[in-house]
Amino acid sequence: MNKLYIMIKNYLKLIFRNKVMIIVVPIATILVVAALANAFHTLLDSAEDISEIRMGYEMPADSKYAMLEKMMVKSLAEQDITAVAYETGDPEQLLNDGDVDVFVAFEKDGYHIYGDDKKMMQCRMIQYVFFQVDKNMAAAINGEVPDIKTASLETVKTSEAENYYGIIEIVYFLSMSAVFLSFIYQTERQNHIGIRFSVGNASSFTRYMAKYLSCLIIAVLIQVVLVAAMVLSMFDVSMGNPVVFFGILLLTAVAFTAYGMVFFQLFDNLAVAIGLLFMTLWFAGFVGGTFETYMYSVFSESLKRVSPLYYVNRTLVETSVNGSSSMLGSCIIVLLAMTAVCIPLGVFITAKKKEV
Repeated sequence: MNKLYIMIKNYLKLIFRNKVMIIVVPIATILVVAALANAFHTLLDSAEDISEIRMGYEMPADSKYAMLEKMMVKSLAEQDITAVAYETGDPEQLLNDGDVDVFVAFEKDGYHIYGDDKKMMQCRMIQYVFFQVDKNMAAAINGEVPDIKTASLETVKTSEAENYYGIIEIVYFLSMSAVFLSFIYQTERQNHIGIRFSVGNASSFTRYMAKYLSCLIIAVLIQVVLVAAMVLSMFDVSMGNPVVFFGILLLTAVAFTAYGMVFFQLFDNLAVAIGLLFMTLWFAGFVGGTFETYMYSVFSESLKRVSPLYYVNRTLVETSVNGSSSMLGSCIIVLLAMTAVCIPLGVFITAKKKEV
């Protein structure tokens, strides 16, 4: 235990020498939150002002949706979407005249959604609803459900841009917490310190945990405490339930620190390790709502659930606006599973590599 304490203390000193990274992370988080909140301000903040959507549609007799038209119109009405049928009509003219917010031209095996830039939010909502319609229609054909159902978008209607991206970007930059260790790995490899460890009496577990705990301490201090406090105050972000909010952030730090360390251990080239780590996190963020709101994303629900960031993002956003989230249990399980896999894997790689 004394060796672990000494190694953690030395690693923390090395990390704090890299002052540039410690300064850049909070600034970068704030700048990204400001940029994305401004870019998506209209899309998210206008959601509260929309009480009803008027949707025009044209339904040919040979469309696969024709036999379900009445059922679909009724289901849409339950979502405050008024569907008006047109035998013939110019979608662009109807949109320009303000007769409809969105126009859907059904075809034999699909549909085309028409809208303009001013009605982008309504188009995304219609797109999301019809994705659910398609999914449930396929299930109905297979006898799995008795009716066509659409999805409620209550969280979307109350989430402001600053609130959404304030939470999301705290999570995204926290997922990169392992980069704090890059200076340590670079120093050890330049000075061949790993060779000295291999002939010393420090166990592989001790060597791994010293780096892991050092990085985790920095991640908690800089990102969970400092960055979160700055974003929450500057952008007036609501936590919802503070225990859930900070509890999930801590679990995120625990899981993603272990995940990021695997890349540093597998690859001796730091550029390759950081590059591959960022690629996987970018994909997880792209699918999970970091850059485009997950509520209006075109990705299927099954693809979103591949990304661990989706569970964290959705849990924290829904908790922020509703006080609770149905995703909380799944989020905790995913983060604990990541930790349970990555830490033993990291210890195993440490034991196998001659130079860490």
